[in-house]
Amino acid sequence: MKPVRMLLPLILLLPLVWVAGCLPDPLAVTGLPALKPQIVVSSQIIPDQSLVILLTKTFGALDASEDSDPEALLEQIAVSDATVTVTGPDGTYTLRSVGLGLYGGIVIPFEEGKSYELHVTSEALGEVSAVTTVKRKVRFESISANLYFNGFDDTLAQVTYSLRDSAERNWYMLNTQPIRLGEWQDNLLNPRSFTRLLDDTTFNGTVFTETFRGFRDDYRTGDTLAVSLANISEDYYNFIKLRLDNRYSFTEFLSEPVNYPSNVQGGKGFFNLYVPDVRFFILQ
Repeated sequence: MKPVRMLLPLILLLPLVWVAGCLPDPLAVTGLPALKPQIVVSSQIIPDQSLVILLTKTFGALDASEDSDPEALLEQIAVSDATVTVTGPDGTYTLRSVGLGLYGGIVIPFEEGKSYELHVTSEALGEVSAVTTVKRKVRFESISANLYFNGFDDTLAQVTYSLRDSAERNWYMLNTQPIRLGEWQDNLLNPRSFTRLLDDTTFNGTVFTETFRGFRDDYRTGDTLAVSLANISEDYYNFIKLRLDNRYSFTEFLSEPVNYPSNVQGGKGFFNLYVPDVRFFILQ
């Protein structure tokens, strides 16, 4: 098994998959007056320091079902009329709309440990804002991935990796995602991703190594697997931990319960600034 170093189309796709984790919840409407939709924020830095922001809106439970068309639903909930800025120590940057609620297209010189403010203004939905700090990037010390047959007619992807933990408290998120070009809407809205959360309580300041498997997919020889590692905030760790049980079907993947934590003032979701270490493998 060998990492694939130059897969530009996949690198461009991955931010869509990562930011999709904060798509909004079908809000219950039975017996209640219609609620005004709120903006839901998701964000991801990619390795060249471009920032991708996904803006969607909350929607009613009757507006989507298991049979909903993914692309049509995204078009329905995408916020496309917004002005989006990010302000940091070096000034204010205006992001460009690239369609389907995605904003980006510019390089921002993010500095580790510095704070940045996101501001969104939508004529239809109003204003939201959020402040976050750029997290220290953590890299894999070593990593490999291969196919694993579990004896029950399932072929899984198995990942073995190590990371070097620093002395302060840290929270980590690992993601695996099979990538299939030509199926970007399915990758975005109904992903076959697997997320693993770690805190360093039991390995603080040491090199941590483990092997894990169990991704919900039937892999084949030649499939491409993306594996990412990120150093995240404790608040975002808790946010994702609450979400993990709600990502097994299409409508559940679109969930954003109203009682989930958020750092977005006036809206929902999470504004994050962490740079993942991403590795690609062709499974053998």
